[in-house]
Amino acid sequence: MSKIAERTGIIWIPDDTLDLLSVDVDGNCSEAEFQGMLAVNQAGRDWLTGKIDTVEYLDKMEYYDIPDPFGILDEFADHVDFVISHG
Repeated sequence: MSKIAERTGIIWIPDDTLDLLSVDVDGNCSEAEFQGMLAVNQAGRDWLTGKIDTVEYLDKMEYYDIPDPFGILDEFADHVDFVISHG
């Protein structure tokens, strides 16, 4: 089972795969944090559509201080593989 499925207790298949990668900020965030969220989510979309490669996506996440970018992509890949193999 993927970590996402273990954590949520469901095999989640979102309408938009970006939902598995997107980040958010709370309402008390700074303008810089908000702009960082937008940039990271756009990078996720660009990666999913092949506009940027994995290294560039990981670099973007690291630039905006996303904790454990490699872990995020590993978890995403594991969940996608799990869904495909059980779908």
